[in-house]
Amino acid sequence: MERSLLIELARDKYVERCKQRAFDHLDRGDLKNAVASFVANINARPDCELPSYLATLGALLLTANDAFGWRALIEGLR
Repeated sequence: MERSLLIELARDKYVERCKQRAFDHLDRGDLKNAVASFVANINARPDCELPSYLATLGALLLTANDAFGWRALIEGLR
């Protein structure tokens, strides 16, 4: 993600942008890139990092190839 976006966007707008990018991948049926995109972008800002329990849940959902579960996880993040 562009460095200026990391600094200039308010946290809530940044999180929404990360979520939308992941949803775009999910809508194309690309779970692997949805997860990679979301995790990399959300963890790029210290104030947005995924808690360890959500990272663990996300890994389990990816292993199970559960796109619906990932969508629910992403939607629930604030």
